[in-house]
Amino acid sequence: MATTSKEINLQQLDQELGGQGLCADFNDPKKKLIVPADNSTITEDELKAAIAVHVAQPDELQVYQLNREQGLAKLKELGFTDDQISALLNG
Repeated sequence: MATTSKEINLQQLDQELGGQGLCADFNDPKKKLIVPADNSTITEDELKAAIAVHVAQPDELQVYQLNREQGLAKLKELGFTDDQISALLNG
C-alpha cells in the first residue's frame, strides 16, 4: 500500500509495474491510496519506487476533453453563439 498526493495515471502506473493490476482510492487528492491487486507480486517497496518516478500522462479521454473545451472556448471567443456551436457539433 502507498499513499501519495502526486498526480497519478493508474493505468499508466500499472503498465510501468508490469501490468499486474492496481487498485486505488482517489477520493482525497492529498492522500491517494494505491494498492496492488489481489494475487499481484508487486511489493510495497516496488510500488513506492514506481510512484516516486511516475510522471502521469493524460489518457485519451482527458486529451479529448481538453481539446474540446479549448475548441469551444475559441469558438465563443470568435463570437459564435451557443446555438451556432450546437449546430456545428450536432450537424
